[in-house]
Parts: sequence; C-alpha cells; structure tokens
Amino acid sequence: MTSLRGLPDLGAPLASLPGVVFRGYEDPGLAVALPDRLDLERAADGTPVLLVTLVRGEQEPYGRIEAGFAIDTRLSEIGEAAAHQAEKQGELLRVAAADLRGGVLEVTARLGPLAEEALTPPVELAPGLLTRARVSVALDPRAAVAASRLVEDATLPVTATLRLTLRAVAPRLPLATTVDPHEIAVRLAARFGAQAALTVDDLAGGLDDLLAGSLTRSAPGPGEEAGGPVMDEARGQALALRLKEILARPEISAQVSAQGRYLLRHPDEVLPGQERVDLAVPAAVLVDRVVTLDPFAAARALSGGTLDRHVRRVTTPPLPEGHVVVEFAANLPEPVAGLLALLADLRIPPAPPLRPQPVTAGAALDGPGRTGTAGVVLAAGEEPSGQARLRALLDLPGGPAEVAGPWRPASDRHVLLGPADFPLPLTVVRAPAELTRLATAEVVTADGRVAARLDGATPMTAVPLRPEDRPARVVIRPIGPGRVIELPLDGRDRLDLDLVTLPGYGAQRATLISRTPPVQVEWRPEGADDPPRMVRLDRDRPEAEIRWIATSPFQPGLVWRVAGQPGDWSAPVAPAERLVIVVDEAKPIVVSGVEMRPDDAEPGVWTYLPPGPFLELGQDGRPAIGLIEAGATAFLQVTSRLDLPEAARAALLGELRRRASGEAERMRPTPVTVRRVALESRPPDGAWAPVAEGTSSGLPPWTTALAATLDPEQAAAVRAALSGTRGRLRLVGELDAPGGAEVRVRDVADLLAPLSDQ
Repeated sequence: MTSLRGLPDLGAPLASLPGVVFRGYEDPGLAVALPDRLDLERAADGTPVLLVTLVRGEQEPYGRIEAGFAIDTRLSEIGEAAAHQAEKQGELLRVAAADLRGGVLEVTARLGPLAEEALTPPVELAPGLLTRARVSVALDPRAAVAASRLVEDATLPVTATLRLTLRAVAPRLPLATTVDPHEIAVRLAARFGAQAALTVDDLAGGLDDLLAGSLTRSAPGPGEEAGGPVMDEARGQALALRLKEILARPEISAQVSAQGRYLLRHPDEVLPGQERVDLAVPAAVLVDRVVTLDPFAAARALSGGTLDRHVRRVTTPPLPEGHVVVEFAANLPEPVAGLLALLADLRIPPAPPLRPQPVTAGAALDGPGRTGTAGVVLAAGEEPSGQARLRALLDLPGGPAEVAGPWRPASDRHVLLGPADFPLPLTVVRAPAELTRLATAEVVTADGRVAARLDGATPMTAVPLRPEDRPARVVIRPIGPGRVIELPLDGRDRLDLDLVTLPGYGAQRATLISRTPPVQVEWRPEGADDPPRMVRLDRDRPEAEIRWIATSPFQPGLVWRVAGQPGDWSAPVAPAERLVIVVDEAKPIVVSGVEMRPDDAEPGVWTYLPPGPFLELGQDGRPAIGLIEAGATAFLQVTSRLDLPEAARAALLGELRRRASGEAERMRPTPVTVRRVALESRPPDGAWAPVAEGTSSGLPPWTTALAATLDPEQAAAVRAALSGTRGRLRLVGELDAPGGAEVRVRDVADLLAPLSDQ
C-alpha cells in the first residue's frame, strides 16, 4: 500500500459507468468520479443563486457578481449504475468523488463577433469553496458597464469557466528515458516561443517529438502486465503529465482556454541535470478538469426568461473631497456554524505630510451576501492602501467569544476576504437532498459537543474547529429505522455526504453455509417488503453466494431464516468483506451478561465482544485509579481496559466448559477498534464533561492511560466516586465493533463496588 492508494488511476477508466470515472489506484473496488458539469446552485425556494449589483454615482461605475456554482460529478447516476452492474456481473464497486485540491474561476462575455470581455479577474478557490462554490467578485468600471449591457441583452453569451485541479495516478507505459529538463525547456521555447501558452495536448505533441527517439522499453511496474505497441498519443500524454509541473505552470488569465492552458517556464527557471523518467513507475500527477456554464442564461431559464430579480441597481450620493467608501465582501462557505456576527476591519497607515494620522474603519458583513461598506477620510486624491482582516463573534462552549483573523494587504476600494482570512479553520460539510430526506447529520467534536447540524433546512455548513475540537466526526442518524453511521473528518477541508458514497450503499454479497444440510433458507434485503428469496443448501452444495442491492446505507444488510422452522427473522446482518453466514450455527452461551460464540474458523475457540471499559488492576489487585492532592492542587491518574480482567476471563472459561457441548479449549475477544476512551465528571445537578480522554493501545486488552489536573469541582466528583457515590464519575468507551459503532458507559462507583467487597 502506498500514499497513492485511492487516487483515480488514469490508466484504468471505467467506461461502462456514466460520467468520467476511474478505478482507484491499489483499490480496484473503488470507482472515483471526476467533476463532469457546472450548474447554478439553487436556493431553498428553488431559485438560482445569482445576484448582479451595479453601482453608479459621482465615481466611476462598479459592481459585484455573487453566484453559487454547483459542481456535479453525477454520483447518484454512477452509484445506481455501479450497483446494477454489480448485480449482473458480480463486481462490487464503491463510489467516491475525486478529492479536489483547488480551482480557478473566471467569468467572460462575448460582446461582439470577436470581442471577449473579462467580467471578473481570475478567482482562486480553496477546497472548502468547491462542490458548492459561493463566489463574490467585484466588477471594475469597464466590467460593470459590460455587465449592465449583458443583463439587458439575452443574446450576448456569458461564460463562467471553472478549472479544477486534482491528484491522480498517471497511466503506466513500459517506456523510460533520461532527460535534461533545462535542455528540454530550451528546445520547447525554440519550438513554441518563450513562455508560450500551450494546452496539455500541445505539450504532449512537443514532448513526443523531442523524446520519442530516446525512449527505451522498461520493465512493467508493480502489478502491471507487459502490453503491445504504445500509441504516439498515449506516449505523449504520459510524458506531458509527468513533466508539465517541471516545464510549465498553469495559466491564470482572464480568457483561459476551455481546455486549460499552461505557460512554458522560461529556460532560466528550469535547472539543468539528469532526470530519469520511467513511465512504468506509478506517480502522482496534477490533472485539470474544466467545466463551464452560462450563468445568465441558466438564471433566465429558471426565472421566466428575465434577470430582473437577479439584478440590483444602486445609485450613490456625491461625497466631499477626500471621502472614500470602501466596500468589504467575505467569500465564505455559508452558513458558518455558530457565527453570530462577522465584521471586517481596515487600517491605513499615516501618509505625511497631507495625512499624518492613521485611519481605521470597520463594517458589519451581514448575510446572505456578507458585504458591508465603511467611509474613510483620506487626503485629496488618495486611494485606500493598508491592511484588512475579519473578526468573528462565535457561539463557543464557554459562551460568545470574539476571534480575529490575520491582517493582510488591502489596496483597493473593494476588499474581498476569503476562507484563509477567517479566524479559525473551516471544514465544509454538505448533505444533498437525497440524504436529508432520509437522515440528519451532526458534526461532533472530540468532547462530544454538537458543533453543527445538517438537515433539509440546512443542507450545508462550514464548521469552525478549534485545536481542542479535534478529532471531530460526523454522526448520521436515519429519520426512520436503520443504523447510525459515523465518519471521521480527519482534518479534511470538505466532506460531501453523498448517499452513494456512504458505507453500505450499493451492491452487496454474502455466502450462506450449512453445517448440516439439506436446508432451505429464506432471505431478503434489510428493510425490503419484497417476498423472500429461497436458497437450498444440499450435501453436494452446502454453501451458496447471494447478492442484493442496498439502496439505503442505513439498512444495507439482510435478514434470513430457515424455511419450515418456527422462529422470527434474524436480526439484520450488516454487510462486510467476505461475509459468511452459518445458517445452523450453534446458539451462543451467555455467562454474566457476556455472549460467547464458537469460532467457525478455529474449532475449540469461542469468541466474545469485550464488554468494558473497566478499571485496570495492578499487580496487587487494586484498581488503577489514584487521586493525589497537595493543597489546592489535585491530580488524577486512571488506567482502563476494554477486555475482561484475567480472573474474570478464567471464571468465564470455566463456566463455558461446563455448559458447552463441545470442548471449549480457549476464548478470545473479537477484534474491535477503540476510537475514544474518556473519563467524565459532573457536579450533583450538572452535566457530564470530560476530565481526560485518549485512545487505546490498539491490541487486547485495549488499555488506556488517562491523567489530568483537576479543578475543585472535578476533584469533589472524584472523591465522591471513590467513596461509592454513583452519578459523579464515569468511564466512556467509543468503539467500532463488527456489528457497528458502540458507546459504552460505566459508572466508576459501580466498577469499584465489587472490588471493595473483596
């Protein structure tokens, strides 16, 4: 396994699926969808998110375009197609959207047969602004005049071009060469011109002409097979993908080519040397996807053929000499969870002798456009040039608090601030309508605080996360029956909760096995009302594979029962890799609340789900919990374990041997993953709050060492628990078990009680 795992493999397209889809590298069961088209985002009432503001007055006209762009990867179509394909062909595919690293948006208009007018400068978009890209861009005087004409004349086309960048694995070819990058840069400059603008196809053709003669056959890469002759086009494309970051840089221009263009680096920028280029070796490359849209035409089509409701005209009054109005705008993913108020600050240093004093100003940036204005008094003819920042009033656990972002240069009357200027990192979580009809989602911080909630009314949110909030997770709860799904945020800038990408969705399969055939088994997908399906297991065919499509990730499993025997349907069996169901499995034995089952793979071995958390016991048999007090300072140390203590395991095995019909040689706990172990306290009438938390050792008995310095209230709770008072101190264990996520809670007073009786 390498760091390339899961990236789209450009050498393995999935042409049988709609859209643009590749297999995941080193993960052939993963289908990675690339962005396919661009559309206008819709507001809650279904209207397109587009507003053109045109401002006129004594000064030159200016304006602003505010729009929401929706980047579509056609995940729903791809997921359905993959599921039906798997049902017929047996290949199970998980579906995911490609991870976007950023993008550049520009809006142009054609005002005549040849005239292409730039309405906005190129706007770089961080990952958090993609998928649902809310963009606010200022229009300079020339662009504002053009926009005024465009909103009146529906025959003039407007093009929003969004160039997206993503990482992928280059296609592998059994060819290699050694090149001097500086020499190649010199030869490309001679061929195309110094710092020429090229498409990837242009660069591929040039590199193929220059290097084809030096390429030699090389050994296939890991897991690759030697192929036949290599086509010139494939050879050139492979060279361009691997060398373009060395030889060129992406063009950021007001009229970018719809194919995405690159500017050749000047030969002086490219260092000489010997570079081995082996096209058979897997390598990560940056790939562009370009999607376009006419936002004005799209808005007209959805608004009765007119843009009237999407245009705002403002006339400003004349201002005295030296008085300047500065317009602020915040281009943030909206809404921001817990944001009570957003403000922009401006500071301009002195400019003696005409203006010896500094100038400061601020404005409230009210939603939904997050714009505001502030008037400043400067010297006659002076333009504002200083620094700007964002301040946010956030609803935090301790109450409302103000946090400030970094100062950054601002040298215009129009100041645009983005996610990088927000005081805290923002993680964008989006839940499409297909999901919010079935479930709600909550962003939960490390201490259990619900930082944001997504539902039909709020399908997207940006969550400000403090360092102490991590690691955070998203908890998705179905509105009806079904399991709860938890996903880690893992420091991501964006998480899209598309239904088809959630674990459990899509085609599934399992193997039914009978130890004592013949037997007939009825089964059906979980939550389905269809008539049950029947499978007969005979002595010559004691096992059979079954397949089904889970259209809901909340009910992805199946239920079954033996035909002709009394009894209800089984509990839902969740899908798993290589899922095996033994239909005549021995019944479990329960001892002291612990359920034990024979292991089909190892005769004589019984398994159980570790029932902790418990307090670890020291060599002297005493619980590993200690409170140290020195004056006003108190310090607590606790060691917990998830598995049973050794004495309890021995007693359990003895009782199991007495009850089991076959010889029980030994027991072992079922493997689990412990995500969090916490010690929580509370005052007599208050709420639970974490005192200390951590993860486990990762292996049985899954021990966790916790330590904390206590405040007086926490120390009182610990003393109460040590003296036998319940409801003051508890251990909380969060784990992933074979049956799904579990949260275990144990009162410390209860854990100490059996030990105090000994």
